Amino acid sequence: MTKYVKENEYLLSKNTIKINDKKTTDYTITDYLIQRPNNRALTMPVGLLIYNLGNLNYDSIHQQKLKDFENRNNFWDRLLSKKQTLKSIYRKKKFNDWLLTKGEAPVIVDAKKTTNTAENLRIHFFNKGYFDATVKTEMITNVKKADIYYNISKRDPYFIGDIEYFIKNKTVDSIVQQNKDQVFVKKGDQYNQEKFQETVSAITRVLRNNGFYHFTESLISFRNIDTLAQDHITPIDIHIDHRKIKKGNVIEEIPTNIQTIKKVSVFTDYSYDTRNNVYDTKKNYNNVEFYAHEKLKYRVKTLANSIFIEPNQIYNDDAIEATRRHLRSLNNFRVVKISQKELPNNELATTIILTPMKKYGVGINSEIIHSNIKQVGLSGGFSFINRNLFRGAEIFKLSLQGSIFDTATKVNSSNTGNFDAYELGIDASLEFPKFIFPLLSNLIPRTMTPRTKVTLGTSFQKNIGLDKQKVTGVIDYTWKSSLKNKHTVELLNVQYIKNLNINSYFNIYSSEYNQIKSIQEAEFPFYNLNKNNASNFIQSIPSSFESSNPTDYKTLKNIEKRRSIITSNNIIPSASYAFEHNSKQGLSDTRYNYFKAKVTSAGNANAFLFDTQEDQKVFENIPVSQFIKFDVDFRKFWSNSTNNSLAFRTFVGVAIPTGKNKDIPFISSYFAGGSNDIRAWKTYELGPGSSNSGLEFNIGNLKILSSLEYRFKIFNSIHGAIFMDAGNIWNLPNASSTASEEELFSGFKSFENIAIGTGTGIRYDFNFLVLRLDLAFKTYEPYLTENKWFSNYSLSQSVLNIGINYPF
Repeated sequence: MTKYVKENEYLLSKNTIKINDKKTTDYTITDYLIQRPNNRALTMPVGLLIYNLGNLNYDSIHQQKLKDFENRNNFWDRLLSKKQTLKSIYRKKKFNDWLLTKGEAPVIVDAKKTTNTAENLRIHFFNKGYFDATVKTEMITNVKKADIYYNISKRDPYFIGDIEYFIKNKTVDSIVQQNKDQVFVKKGDQYNQEKFQETVSAITRVLRNNGFYHFTESLISFRNIDTLAQDHITPIDIHIDHRKIKKGNVIEEIPTNIQTIKKVSVFTDYSYDTRNNVYDTKKNYNNVEFYAHEKLKYRVKTLANSIFIEPNQIYNDDAIEATRRHLRSLNNFRVVKISQKELPNNELATTIILTPMKKYGVGINSEIIHSNIKQVGLSGGFSFINRNLFRGAEIFKLSLQGSIFDTATKVNSSNTGNFDAYELGIDASLEFPKFIFPLLSNLIPRTMTPRTKVTLGTSFQKNIGLDKQKVTGVIDYTWKSSLKNKHTVELLNVQYIKNLNINSYFNIYSSEYNQIKSIQEAEFPFYNLNKNNASNFIQSIPSSFESSNPTDYKTLKNIEKRRSIITSNNIIPSASYAFEHNSKQGLSDTRYNYFKAKVTSAGNANAFLFDTQEDQKVFENIPVSQFIKFDVDFRKFWSNSTNNSLAFRTFVGVAIPTGKNKDIPFISSYFAGGSNDIRAWKTYELGPGSSNSGLEFNIGNLKILSSLEYRFKIFNSIHGAIFMDAGNIWNLPNASSTASEEELFSGFKSFENIAIGTGTGIRYDFNFLVLRLDLAFKTYEPYLTENKWFSNYSLSQSVLNIGINYPF
């Protein structure tokens, strides 16, 4: 590791920060470290080791090789040709350059950076009220390596004493006194520079929202702070000055005044090419003037609904920002620019410049598909977008998607060719920048950017499951109550699922057929059983068989019931509400939390629309699914550096049938396993409960899932992970007509059936996406009768997951 560490230099091995003789890893403290050791992956500095494989002097070696090459004619030159030999020489040069570029150069201890780090730490504690804090550094060396220790002595903190205001402008003074709750510096509190900055920002925001357009944070200052006070209590003077303007060589003080918006002008089709052209069209709406070249392409009422700046009102920063945010949310404008021009008599003219996006857009996409169901496949799609469809900033989207792939299970034994299955789908959506339902339009203010989306779609699947056709219609409403909180109401979500290949059930679910075959050969050897008459065989079994062979009888009846559930056509009319909270601030934020809760009611609120047959709601003789579903998803992310983070997720979902039918539709049920789930099991492979049915598609109506993942940087764009996934699916008692005892959730005892998978992963960060490979091992298998821990913890039983982006 010290290969390229020169004489009298030291490789930085470790930083240690001690506060009053106690070590700390608090990221608010460690963030002040200017110089950090080479990045380590599982204690190994992989990037440094790769760098050290390279040769810093290879340029001279390469030049000598080229020189020798000109005059030689050896065996390899004659065998490979001199052209190939020359390429080999250049390849070695490129490989050496790659090692030095992609690797990580050794971090050499820099005394100046150590001193600057110590000063930054001292200032940090000074700003927290520890005016007498000291920071001493110590370097401990071992051969060519060094550990740096920062020993901090905080000493006693200082507190806030009396607070006095010195405000030159009486109007400003009046507003500040009315908003004393925005002054976060309080008498008796420990001195904290962050509270001072919060106070400056809050007072500035209040004043700018009350018309003081020229007010800036620099006009606020805190004085008379006694950092040597004997009693450790310092008074605070808050000064708010006039603004200063330089006129010639003289600086004049000018009182900040309240300014009023005189006029608002909106240029709806600005572009650089037409910037000098005359705006032919002008229209006034609610005292806002709208301009366009030739003709207005947007209804002025729609644009006015996104503008919160009104003539004859005082200037307001929040109104400016709300206008900018709302206009951008229309997704119709590439540029939204708002500026102010000063007029006499403390008046302002507001100009809003909008540069529209292209009205029409076309997109083409393609994918390579792989999963445990789809072995390999190709997918392609075409999309069309029309912005401002009805001149109200509406967005119309049409997408066509198709794919062909090779399935893991061939439906017909004669079908052995590749790409034996396909999917086709078409979706159309229309999005409105407002609520179009009368009762909701007055409930949510327009500042929350309400939107309505109507979607219609259909898809057709060949050779997946039972060859399904699906038709979907959705009307949903979304709005944001804050920058972090989003709400979604699906007023109507209707799904119609039709199975087109019911007769192939036992060709697809061959494991169930094998169970039937085993019972038939043992108990009914003269019955000519095949996959086409397996269902008839179960229905023909006499009732006397139940008393003589209750276990086999129950197995057969459960298989038939499961076949009935999966092959039945469904209509699922549902409504739902979802709340989503995301505290993430920007793409680089690695310390945040995410929470989403959703409640869905299917076939209940709208049950009156359907007929009733034998206490079952139906539509055109198709059963209407009735259930209530609750989902909760929580994620938390911690990080003490930009290269390492800890991620946690937990999910709980339950679906409870409410109608006569005690089963949840297949499409609405839960499953376990897969690249974004419990990664040690394939999709649909795990559960329910402690059962190990071996069925192709295992589902349940209760799911619990938790994942913990440590993510770390290896070197350059390559990252690694160590993870543990735990969870399972179950069926609720009295909520499934086919579940066996081991599949049911029966309270705390059922937590013994939580499966655990562990593994490691490697990821490559392309900046716009992350390519992920996760290798997972079955660590605890609840369905085993003994030795549930590590019984199949081997490479041959592992599962390799290929994914795009992080699993959560």
